[in-house]
Amino acid sequence: MKLFAAPAFSNEKVNPYNALLYRELQQLGVEVEEYRHSKALRTPADIVHFHWPDGDINRASLGKSLQRMLLMIAMVCLFKWRGTKILWTVHNTAPHDARRPQLSNTFMQWFARRCDGFIFMSEANRAAFYQHYNPSPHSHYAIIPHGHYRSCYPPAIDSLSAKTRLGLDPTKKVLLFIGMIKPYKNIDGLMQAFNQIALGDYQLVIAGTADTAPPELRSALETLKNNRTQLFLRFIPDDELAVFMSAADTVILPYKAILNSGALLLALSYNRPVIAPHMGAVAELQKKLGRQWIYGYASDLTPTSLTHALLALEHSSRPEVCPLDSYSWDKLAAQTLDFYRQSGTPAHTAATATPSDKPH
Repeated sequence: MKLFAAPAFSNEKVNPYNALLYRELQQLGVEVEEYRHSKALRTPADIVHFHWPDGDINRASLGKSLQRMLLMIAMVCLFKWRGTKILWTVHNTAPHDARRPQLSNTFMQWFARRCDGFIFMSEANRAAFYQHYNPSPHSHYAIIPHGHYRSCYPPAIDSLSAKTRLGLDPTKKVLLFIGMIKPYKNIDGLMQAFNQIALGDYQLVIAGTADTAPPELRSALETLKNNRTQLFLRFIPDDELAVFMSAADTVILPYKAILNSGALLLALSYNRPVIAPHMGAVAELQKKLGRQWIYGYASDLTPTSLTHALLALEHSSRPEVCPLDSYSWDKLAAQTLDFYRQSGTPAHTAATATPSDKPH
């Protein structure tokens, strides 16, 4: 089986998800190559597997966006003519940062109708997709969750040493947000809520690059900063990521909307409990792993809901290691390969599913 993946390994330093999946698929005998228009034009493949198909058309220049979109349309038409299967792992129903949402949506609706199959990471992900899109009646899907990150980042170190290395107060607990600073992640809302809670034994740490954030958001974060908050607004390399995770007592993902989150699996990979909105994959993972690992809050993040979440996790008992065996990449790759092989299954049939192999 020959596969073009977009991307396969090229984004590994930013997000190792794809590389972890495709290396395991290579171990299972799949011939995986990085997708390039020029390569796909010359060399037929059995499958082209896209992850963020709108990414290449989200350019600052309208002319460049239209050029890239027309090229993508031409390639998709070629794949359909050749009989190449087109699959899409739907990480987000709609892009978070589309420069031209209407153009992006028009293209994605067209693209979805030409896909032969879809991979979703949760049932909520699937439901949101079918509410938004009208795919081909001949398409099919699988629900395959996000994998853990235990094998690709440095191991944790002693918590006290980590706090000391970061210049944090070693006597206080750490509530950590780590990741790229973007408007939809609601970091300013988190800081506002944290500034109003009465838990003086906590300190808030915000770590991640703000290079692509609007200037007004970065300015708001600096304004909201006080002596209980530390900002590390820069790129966090892998070795430092392990230090931040080691320093954390709790990780928070205060997103305004969330369907799937690699950051959630990253925190659990370091055995850190997580606070996040009770929606999408967060709710489904909470059912599987328990509220001692994932505290999902309803509605907006408020000082009251943040206080309740921190106290609930603080008083929960849990093992030292989060049970993530069902989210190992060898198992997820095997499910993905099964989905590839069943690419001719009837419309809207769950070809493969959850780690328990039971379809939703």
